[in-house]
Amino acid sequence: MSARRAVYFVNGSISSWRVLMAAHEKGLAFEPRRLRVMREPRETRTPEFLALNPRGQAPVLVEPDGTVVNESLAILTYLELRYPDPPLLPPLAEPGALAFAQESEATACVYDPLEGLFEAGPEPVSPDRRAAILGALSGVERELALWDARAQKTRFIASDAFTLADCALYPVLAYMQRRGLSLAGYPALDAYERRVRGRPAAVASYPEGWSHDRARPDLFAQARAVAAAT
Repeated sequence: MSARRAVYFVNGSISSWRVLMAAHEKGLAFEPRRLRVMREPRETRTPEFLALNPRGQAPVLVEPDGTVVNESLAILTYLELRYPDPPLLPPLAEPGALAFAQESEATACVYDPLEGLFEAGPEPVSPDRRAAILGALSGVERELALWDARAQKTRFIASDAFTLADCALYPVLAYMQRRGLSLAGYPALDAYERRVRGRPAAVASYPEGWSHDRARPDLFAQARAVAAAT
C-alpha cells in the first residue's frame, strides 16, 4: 500500500497531462513519477509498472489507500467523484462537460496520423500514407472549427466555469501547437487556449523542458508540403 498518492506519467503525453492538470486543479498532493519511454527498455514495460497497468500505458493514479486507476478520462471522472471540492463539473442539468471531455479524445485521434511524420525518412510518401495525412489535415480543420464555435459561447469550453472538459481538451490543443499548429484562424479558440494556459494548474502541469514556441520539426508544415505535392 502506498503511503502517498502517486501519478505515473510520461512527460508531454496528452493523457498524462490531463491527469496532472486535474490533480493540480483539485489541489491534491501527489508524488509525480515520470516514466521514460524514448529509450529501451521503456519504463512502462517493467514488471513493476505492468502490475499497475497490464497495457503498459500511462497515466496511472495510485491512491494512498492502494486504489489504482488507469485511463486518463476515467481518472478525471474518478477524481471528481472522490474529491468533489473544488468541483470541476457544472450541475447535472448541464451535461456538456462530460461529453466534451470524451470528444477531446476524438480530436486527438484525428490528429494522430501526423505523428508518423516524426519517423518519416527521405523516401517518397506512399499513396496510402499521403491519403492518411490529407485526411488528418482536413479532420483537424473540422475539429478546430467545431471547438472554435463552442469557444465563442462560454468563457471555458463547456461552461463559464473551468471544468473537466478543459482538463481534457487543453492538452490536446497545446500538444498540437507544440507540433506546429497555429490557431490564428480560430480566434475564439486561440483566446480560450491562452486563457487556460495562464491558470496555475496549466503552468504547473506544462511538460518539463517545453516552451510555448513551436517545436521543430513542424509536423503541420511537413503535412502541408505533402499535400501540396499531390
